[in-house]
Amino acid sequence: MHLYSGKLSGGKQTITDRFIYINDFGFCENQSNIPLYRQNGRADYQLFYVKHGSITIQEQGEERILTSGDICLYRPNEPQRYNIGKEPTTHYWVHFTGSEVENMLSFFNERSYHIGDFPEFELFCSSLWSGSKDEEEFSELSLDGTLITIIARIMKFVSQEKNKNNELSKLHKALRVMRSECHIRRSNDELASLCGISKFYFMKLFKKNLGVSPQEYYAKLIINKSSYLLVDTNYSISEIAKLCGIEDALYFSRMFKKRTGVSPFMYRKNSFL
Repeated sequence: MHLYSGKLSGGKQTITDRFIYINDFGFCENQSNIPLYRQNGRADYQLFYVKHGSITIQEQGEERILTSGDICLYRPNEPQRYNIGKEPTTHYWVHFTGSEVENMLSFFNERSYHIGDFPEFELFCSSLWSGSKDEEEFSELSLDGTLITIIARIMKFVSQEKNKNNELSKLHKALRVMRSECHIRRSNDELASLCGISKFYFMKLFKKNLGVSPQEYYAKLIINKSSYLLVDTNYSISEIAKLCGIEDALYFSRMFKKRTGVSPFMYRKNSFL
């Protein structure tokens, strides 16, 4: 386990009228089984990012597990109770304050978000530590600007995710019907009508958010269903094809092999080896 930290404010949780101000920063490598509890939180903001491993946060008796790619925010005076998990965990953090910080973080409405790879944040925290022994090398304006850029990066991601969720909500009725009745192949016109939007807009949203066309998505659902039936039932291949809405068993076999690389017969046979 290795802990690296640097304190630009002499270790104090400085509160200031400056636009933004960094108090301290750092990262922990391969920590495990470490609880942390601050009943009254901190006087400043804490932002941390999980590189790998897991951190379990607790709020109002409920637990939420943060894993690789998650970022978490605690505002001033918010109780902090979290545990670093059993597996070796590496995470990065920065503590900061400032007169405009809350305005900048107004988009951060959840405790945490999944950001994915975030090398900018890692580099920021690790670079600060490596240079903290010689603070003269650092320009406060440069540090402040970099942190603002990182916050803007998070805001952009959160905004994109919200837009994506809003778009997916428009597809909800069609997706629900497709998933529950994949054996009934509905046209794009029918699916768009279920969602109350035009066919063109439906197909555009579908491809943008799911990465495939509605009819290709149907094919994926059929492959998933038939794969299960091949392994967990004794239905014949012809019967499975009909259960998936395909009358022609030969066409079904060709479709299955095209997407899995093996015929339905070989898929069933290989599953019992």
